[in-house]
Amino acid sequence: MSSPHKQLSAQAQAPSSGPVDCEKYPMFCDPKVNCSQNPLTEDDRKAIDKQLATADGHVNYRTWCLAYPMYATSVQNCIVEGDVKGYAQSMFEAQKKLKLLDADAIYCFSAGHCNKTEVTDSTSLASTTEAECDSRYGHKQWTSVGWTDFMAVLARALDVGKTHQIPKEWKVTGWSSLVKLARHEADISAMTACAMGNYLCDLSYCHANYCQNPQYRERFGNLSWVYPDVWESSQ
Repeated sequence: MSSPHKQLSAQAQAPSSGPVDCEKYPMFCDPKVNCSQNPLTEDDRKAIDKQLATADGHVNYRTWCLAYPMYATSVQNCIVEGDVKGYAQSMFEAQKKLKLLDADAIYCFSAGHCNKTEVTDSTSLASTTEAECDSRYGHKQWTSVGWTDFMAVLARALDVGKTHQIPKEWKVTGWSSLVKLARHEADISAMTACAMGNYLCDLSYCHANYCQNPQYRERFGNLSWVYPDVWESSQ
């Protein structure tokens, strides 16, 4: 039997191309996502590999079809209902089963999500997410991230999780370069969330489960500190 990490990686790299069960997974048939009546074509998938956002530079909820049927409850909570608190709970349970809580804690602190003091309790329009992402990363940056970029981050995370060692080819020479690498990976993940429309939900997820948790703050809190030589070069 393969490990949860391998299952996640395999399913993410080879997303479902079969019919969508709208009775069992109605969230994937919601008009926002519409994986059933308007399934992703091969050309769609190739385009998403290069750019998750829509061709005209907006949030693309249909990218969640790549995850079908994974994260069904999270899609229902965040994308369909705009329930960020529900998303924070369901995503935590999903990631716990996959043994990805530490990885998510590193993401939350490294991406600077825990430095943000104002976190909304509800997601309104995609424009709110886009405005937040434009301010944080720049419109061109987050709309240019592709599924291939995110999968590369996931593959590296799975590799480190398996070996518990940082590959020499990453050329990590000290704390500064390690933080720079962590923030680079976290930024790609966060910009992926921007393009897929769950960025605000991720902020709530981080604050509800990691940012104020003493255990995670002690282990990973210093990843959110400002190191001028690192922070400025990562912007």
